Amino acid sequence: MKKEFSAKKELKKLKTIVECLPDDIKKITEGLVKDAAFLAEQLEHLRNAITEKGWSEEYQNGEKQRGRKPTVEADMYIKAQKSYSSIIKQLTDLMPSVEATSAPGAEILKFLNK
Repeated sequence: MKKEFSAKKELKKLKTIVECLPDDIKKITEGLVKDAAFLAEQLEHLRNAITEKGWSEEYQNGEKQRGRKPTVEADMYIKAQKSYSSIIKQLTDLMPSVEATSAPGAEILKFLNK
């Protein structure tokens, strides 16, 4: 039995991850978070279609020209995966680094930078 993937669950998960960001940055990330959740759901649907159909299909152009080409779902998956990866990278770049928040003297630096 397949577990149903939900964009709402993904959205909730991503929102809890960006919760540590300052409010002004959180507002900026709202669109990115929504897009990431949407793409995650679409990637799951495309993954299922690729599992059923495969990555490639045969084609024939005219009488003698034949071959294999990527399926439409495979092309869409690759493009969506690139977009999803780019969004996740943007979100992770906004996250405070673990070293910066836990290093000795981090509280002093935080106070001085205010």
